Amino acid sequence: MGGVKAAVYRGRNDVRVEEIPAPSAGPGEILLRVQACGVCGTDLKKIAHGDLPPPLVFGHEVAGRVEAVGAGVTGWKIQDRAVFFHHIPCGSCALCRVKAYAQCPQYLRVGTTAGFEPAGGGFAEFVKVMDWIVAKGLVRIPEDVSDEEASFIEPVNTCLKGIEKAGITAGQSVLIFGAGPVGLILLQLARLKGAQGYATDLIPERLQTALKLGAAPWAGQRVSPRGVDVALVAAASSAAIPEALKAVRPAGRVVLFAQTRLGDSVPIDVGEIGKLEKELIGSYSASIDLQHEAAEIVFKRKIQLKPLITHRFGLDQIEEAFRLAMNPSGSSLKIIVTPSINGDRQ
Repeated sequence: MGGVKAAVYRGRNDVRVEEIPAPSAGPGEILLRVQACGVCGTDLKKIAHGDLPPPLVFGHEVAGRVEAVGAGVTGWKIQDRAVFFHHIPCGSCALCRVKAYAQCPQYLRVGTTAGFEPAGGGFAEFVKVMDWIVAKGLVRIPEDVSDEEASFIEPVNTCLKGIEKAGITAGQSVLIFGAGPVGLILLQLARLKGAQGYATDLIPERLQTALKLGAAPWAGQRVSPRGVDVALVAAASSAAIPEALKAVRPAGRVVLFAQTRLGDSVPIDVGEIGKLEKELIGSYSASIDLQHEAAEIVFKRKIQLKPLITHRFGLDQIEEAFRLAMNPSGSSLKIIVTPSINGDRQ
């Protein structure tokens, strides 16, 4: 195919739209034409902090159309539509046996790339899906589901994992810290479990969206004097962690969802954990056990995803897309990069 367009990470806060050699599908692999790729906070952190050596092409919330099929691949043909999970665990190591899939050494190997060291590859016109992802990490998109909706499967899986780790059940009260796209997905999944959802955010417009999606107004302990059953921290600010611990009842649970960088620290009252028996839990990335359920939730529209999409950018405007995602406003939620719109912003 010659050269293709991609947004190449060249260093801290440095992403450039360049022409790079087109990836190709080797034995057992598939090449996807990217139709939609969501902008994820984990990629933004890597770009902002320069965590990884360049060059790389990020982007992992991808929906695409099969462009080429490598030798030995069965069940897929050109023009089929698919989403992928860019991490797949080995399933047999000690960590997999206790379902800590995101800590499995095989899971940490990214299996999709537009070029360079695999890092997702969705912020490009084409992305190669490697053989072990083709075998276990590709999901077919139904005809009545849009590419934009389908691109939510990976983030919905990660949120569903957080909900499962929190042990949320019907009748419980759940407080979401941060009503961005992830927080609003967590809110809807908690309500899907039959819980009463509350949300808090520093941006008033995001709170209004949370209310429209079923959240109840939160006014601290006046709403729930004993504390909520569960708090989910979907805000990247670690300052929310002490607040979350105080907001839950004795023996309640706090799940950290947005704290994904090692070295971040925050002072907490350990007596809340030791004496009051509150649990502080981490939840990171997706779970292979939840692939089918996450797909069902998205494809059967069990939660609302379309209202979360506020902006679409072509690859030529990806720097603007990243700036908006890193500096959210009252009018911005989920940002989708769509190579096919040729740089026109919607």
